[in-house]
Amino acid sequence: MRNHRTLATVAFVAGCAVLPQAQAPRGFTAEDMLKVATASVLDLSDDGRRVAVSVRRAYDNAEVDNRRYGDPTYLSPSRVTLHVIDTQTGAAESPVSGLVEVRQAAWSHDGKRLAILTASSGAPAALRIWDAERKTLTEVPRKAAIASGSSLEWSADDSRLIVALRSPDLDKAAAARFKALTDGPIIVQSSMDPFLDWDDLQRATRMRAIAAINPATGEAATILPDRKVSSYRVTRDSRLITFMEDVTEKTDYDTIGGTLNALRAVDISGGVPRTIAEAKDLKDLQLRWSDDGRMFAYAKKGEIFVQKVDPSTALGAGEAKARSLTPRPPVKAEEGIRTEAEKAEDAKSAPEAFTAGAFSRDGSKLLITSKKGWYVVNVGDATKTAVLTLDPDNEDKAPKIAALGWAPDGSSIYVTYSAPDKWERGVMRLPMGRAAGPAASVLEPLIKDARLYTGLQQSRDGGTFVFSLSDGDRPASLYAADKDFKNMHRLLDVNPAMADVAVPRSELVGYRDADGKELYGVLRYPVNYVKGQKYPTVFELYETYFDNGFNARATFLANHGYAVFHPSVNLVVGRPGEAWVKGVTAAANRLIEMGVADPDRLGVQGTSYGGYATVLLITQTDRFKAAVNVSGKVDMISFYTDSERLGVRNTHAPEKSQDRIGGTLWEYPERYIEHSAIFRLDRVKTPLLTISGDQDPNVPANQSRELYYALRRLGKEVEWVRYTNGGHRPPNSVAESIDFENRIVAWYDKYLKPKAAQSTSASQ
Repeated sequence: MRNHRTLATVAFVAGCAVLPQAQAPRGFTAEDMLKVATASVLDLSDDGRRVAVSVRRAYDNAEVDNRRYGDPTYLSPSRVTLHVIDTQTGAAESPVSGLVEVRQAAWSHDGKRLAILTASSGAPAALRIWDAERKTLTEVPRKAAIASGSSLEWSADDSRLIVALRSPDLDKAAAARFKALTDGPIIVQSSMDPFLDWDDLQRATRMRAIAAINPATGEAATILPDRKVSSYRVTRDSRLITFMEDVTEKTDYDTIGGTLNALRAVDISGGVPRTIAEAKDLKDLQLRWSDDGRMFAYAKKGEIFVQKVDPSTALGAGEAKARSLTPRPPVKAEEGIRTEAEKAEDAKSAPEAFTAGAFSRDGSKLLITSKKGWYVVNVGDATKTAVLTLDPDNEDKAPKIAALGWAPDGSSIYVTYSAPDKWERGVMRLPMGRAAGPAASVLEPLIKDARLYTGLQQSRDGGTFVFSLSDGDRPASLYAADKDFKNMHRLLDVNPAMADVAVPRSELVGYRDADGKELYGVLRYPVNYVKGQKYPTVFELYETYFDNGFNARATFLANHGYAVFHPSVNLVVGRPGEAWVKGVTAAANRLIEMGVADPDRLGVQGTSYGGYATVLLITQTDRFKAAVNVSGKVDMISFYTDSERLGVRNTHAPEKSQDRIGGTLWEYPERYIEHSAIFRLDRVKTPLLTISGDQDPNVPANQSRELYYALRRLGKEVEWVRYTNGGHRPPNSVAESIDFENRIVAWYDKYLKPKAAQSTSASQ
């Protein structure tokens, strides 16, 4: 059905807003934090002429039904404004006026039509087509139930859209199962079942069909009937679909959401799928696909393999199995017991371990990387050419580089660049055909300065880049540039209302922890900072920091007279807890030496893992006069098997990932006790504000309950704020979010500012 409503045309500011000279910058409020917008590129047309962009604000998506976390039929709100922008002129249009829940968008190959998939909880997904030349929006007739999480891919001739379908009956069954697991009245769970109930429920969403939809009529031709499809892709010529089919037999405790997938292929006309690779051969592998979608590469134990999906193309007739591009010599059997020195020597002489990078456009070459350098391999005969050398013994002192992708003609590889010890960032080009050398000698700078470049995307024709750009202090705006970055121009001022807001200046600060390890952190000065004056300083903890970029909470605190510092720490598996006292106190010393931080007015805070770090830290030092824990765990033992809706997440974190305990509770009980702040709360001297959401599935509110009642029993100063409808992000409405941010500032004002200063702050 064609939509004849009037097109809403949006005009965006081409340059920075200019304020009247007499007008001073205004303060940044808690409500402003919610209204800061973020732009995301949904799709860039092949010719680079048009880009579809969504702009999202927390203000418009503040309320989530956290009680339905884990319900496969529930969609959290994602209300955005949708824009189509001409990358050459900057002219912008809104295909749909107002806020809309856009889940996917895809340009046709000719760049003239944009497919838009919208979906909200409780309503069927809708597919619309925006004709960019006629300026019309057409809704595709709903003759098939498109899955809300479907991707969108146009056929090679732009006549069809390849989508995933999901039967409403499957969703009804999933919703009923969720209700039974939450409401009962009787719930029985058994270890004899192959899957955890919540794990199995989440896997149910993978049951879907793949079909080709005619956008004019809505008619859907089924290509693949219902199967547990983890992901799928369409070959460039649209003749074949490859898909990963979930064949997992039981819950995998070694991987969060662990899935065993077999790679299969089916003709676009349908038929019986054929197996390309068995699940056992693909376990834990990351596949890198060629542009035509008929060949993939992967690294297995440091060795690079390639394989095709169709025996008649790519690698030559009859070559249907994986082939090594970097064959290794046979492994020799070890004789006797090896000394540590001998093991170190063995490691030095071990074959180079590679990671698979991107294929060139024609699929004839593959970029592979190792700690020693970058290489280009000829896929046909496996000849390897070094294109860039690295020093494995000085990784920390080398520039951080990552491949963006090949130029379409294969003449070069685009690379993102960041200096290791200062804010010098940008995009470079690695020309092919040059002798290998260090980055400084072989990389050709295209753009390099102190600004922050993120989300870089290149059009298929290679002529246009679209990306977000920030000075590091203000929110990013959307930009475009040509292939040489000679014509860089802003497409969208995402936050024009921020033009008159006072933002803190940021600085990269280096320091050494107690072990002498060189670390970096990001300092944000108070608004209206006066050199030589000492300020109350808040340390925001997580893991490591280097790049700046707009930070709403830091901006809010800086507008209230606080310096904010994001320190890095050197976390070690088996004993991560000591890193916080070694690294954060060293960072505090550095800021005191700089004359910025007042040693008697230091605060510390963190969210989630940062909250865990915060509470652990204040059991080891009394240097901080106020602390805030947001959704952080304090008892590694009770947390270990809690939070059922996350499956194996809370056992995996300490055993194998972020918490870095390094094993199970039964292997290292002493480590779990050592990293549970609950056992050392008698040492705490810092007043603590702990904030939780009653519906948090990640770090259950019981963790804050344990913390509050233990500290109260010990006679410590503690305040517990609960948001009864909140999740891992505790506030769950605009009003609650404003309350949340103001409470944190008020807590610091109470303990880090003189009473006179508190009164002044309150009046402001």
